[in-house]
Amino acid sequence: MPTVSTPDYLNNLTDLLRETFEGTGGQGSHYIDGKGHGSVFETLDRLDHDLASTPLVPGGATIAAHTEHTRYYIQTLRRFIAQEEGVQPDWPGSWQTRSVTAEQWDRLRQALRDEYAAAMTHLSDIDVWDDDPIGGFLSILAHSAYHLGAVRLLATTLHP
Repeated sequence: MPTVSTPDYLNNLTDLLRETFEGTGGQGSHYIDGKGHGSVFETLDRLDHDLASTPLVPGGATIAAHTEHTRYYIQTLRRFIAQEEGVQPDWPGSWQTRSVTAEQWDRLRQALRDEYAAAMTHLSDIDVWDDDPIGGFLSILAHSAYHLGAVRLLATTLHP
């Protein structure tokens, strides 16, 4: 059975995470619009707190809710990967943010940036890439890409 070298795996994983969150700087991309507005941070930074607080349907998830849930998911998976004791996820609680003020929106976007940076630092510090970090970081990538798509769809639908 062929094997994948750890450096090849990590280079691709890191590239995909950076593309998902930071964008491509206008360069070619694996899957998002490389024109400077397709990544998580590029998308969120274009939205104001009012749009981030607007559900598509009454009681529906807002962009603020997706943002907090994504931040919480990354934090929780990072802690699982690190094998921290006592990690008790509260997935329903991670969706409680609905409406945000301008200041809360700024803090929420910064908190997501901080959690992403912590995850990237953790990724670079892992010595043994076995099942937990491989599965955990692939989950962070896939889950974040899903929420990026949901946020972009909400933003386009709410503010064409």
